[in-house]
Amino acid sequence: MDLSSIHVVSWDVDGTLYSTRRMKWNLLMLASASMIRQWRWDPVRELRELQDFRRRMESVRFASGSPMPQNPDTARRLQIEERWLAPSIARSGPRPGLIDLLRYLRGRVRAQVILSDYEARYKLQCLGLEDYFEAIYVGEHLGFVKPSPVPFFRVLEDLGVSAECLLHIGDRPDTDGAGAKAAGCPSLVLGRDFHSFRQLLLILIQNS
Repeated sequence: MDLSSIHVVSWDVDGTLYSTRRMKWNLLMLASASMIRQWRWDPVRELRELQDFRRRMESVRFASGSPMPQNPDTARRLQIEERWLAPSIARSGPRPGLIDLLRYLRGRVRAQVILSDYEARYKLQCLGLEDYFEAIYVGEHLGFVKPSPVPFFRVLEDLGVSAECLLHIGDRPDTDGAGAKAAGCPSLVLGRDFHSFRQLLLILIQNS
């Protein structure tokens, strides 16, 4: 992997910067403790709402290249999401080796940005990573989610770089990999192209 032609690195968030498996375990523990303490079913109802939203997102993700339908309950859903996911993500923490890789890339590329399908700002704050990124692009706000190339085109336009100069790092071949390919950008997918951020950092150092 040669970074000499890469000017911008875009990052997915969920499943990439932190482990969704660990987050879901922490979320289960948090919801269970809340139900035992309050003897109420509110956590179950709210988490079901979040699950239904994710299912709807997945159903429209590959349906067509048209914009996502507007959701009138977005503000309420984001409040619920932050209330439950923020502490669960904070407990999970960033993936091992991630911060070292972010610091390494900071000195070698012009900018690092977030390119996520879902709300990302509070997640970066929970992980202590907000200072590493120059901009945040969220598909659900832009109206298009990966594998649509539209979010990638927006980043390319805003930062004034050509497609081959933007490297996208994510965790899903069908969204991150496919979206980057559709936009003409190179990508690295966790679990496909590398298995840990420590491994990726060593590869980049060896090829520098």
